[in-house]
Amino acid sequence: MPLSTAKVGLELQIRTALEEAVNQAKSDGDNSGEVIAALASKLATAINTYTTQAVVQVTLVNTAVVGGSPAGPVVGTGIGAGSGILV
Repeated sequence: MPLSTAKVGLELQIRTALEEAVNQAKSDGDNSGEVIAALASKLATAINTYTTQAVVQVTLVNTAVVGGSPAGPVVGTGIGAGSGILV
């Protein structure tokens, strides 16, 4: 999916992580070290989820192709397309 589409989910996950951190701080008597560690983990998960939703699409036009085969070298031009995801 385009990252622009995934941005809404990222914002929701960050908002939820922040709200949970505030609530944890209030209930734990503001134990900052634990709150920061939990928040960092949740933000890292949210950002990882966001970036791994990216779909990469490429189009190659008139690209020189150089390779080899058992019969000898191969040189030519071609058109291609591809897609993938970020991992």
